[in-house]
Amino acid sequence: MSQTATKWHIVKQAASRRLAAVAKRSISKESQVWRAQGKEPPIAALSSKDTELLSRRLVNALARGTPRHMRFHWTQPAVDAAVLMLLCMANNQVSVLFQERNNQLATHGGEICFAGGKADSTDRSLEHTALRETYEELGIPEERVRIVGRLPPVPNKTGSLRVHAMVGVICGEVDAGKLKVNRDEVHRAFALPLAHFYDPRMQEEVMFRSSHRIPIPAYASDKPGLRIWGLTAFMLHEVLCRIGSSANDYPPTPRI
Repeated sequence: MSQTATKWHIVKQAASRRLAAVAKRSISKESQVWRAQGKEPPIAALSSKDTELLSRRLVNALARGTPRHMRFHWTQPAVDAAVLMLLCMANNQVSVLFQERNNQLATHGGEICFAGGKADSTDRSLEHTALRETYEELGIPEERVRIVGRLPPVPNKTGSLRVHAMVGVICGEVDAGKLKVNRDEVHRAFALPLAHFYDPRMQEEVMFRSSHRIPIPAYASDKPGLRIWGLTAFMLHEVLCRIGSSANDYPPTPRI
């Protein structure tokens, strides 16, 4: 390696470390805001009042712009995809619905994720992409779901996908074990109480991607040894931060 190339490599490494430090400070600040709310979830039901609180906080957080720890780089041309994080009532508790992928799949087999996939040219919107994929994978019709918010897009590991996370609320009690899942893609569906993710015993700090080095929790699931990690954990944690912060009860102050 030439002297010029060596210097350029050192400069790139230093820049990468600075970006990681900025991202760590940014997400740590958000996490502190979330944890400052206490050990209880911000809602205990999915009444219209609770749903409006979720929507208000997600919408106001999005209006503040993309935080530093979510300013990613993309491989061009990146393809749009959408997933749906569903909140539901399961066993009389506000819960998050997940799926465990069929372990015979070539990519991400046996992992925990939200329903979702790439946008089709016939989709009306990215919201429709998330709803369509949820119906195809979990059998939940879109008329049962109300979209209450979304996150800024996040890249998949290679940067070839822009993954748009939608947050939805499903009407009525859900028995995840009775959902008509698509067995070609989904091994099973299951729900975990929202309070599960506020229990420090269910969390282990990990770094989100070696290239980004953003500290996030990986969460225990309902199976020993099976964790909620990676992109799913990153999006879940970001939603929890946003809905847990009372600062998001108010829209951002307009710049003069």
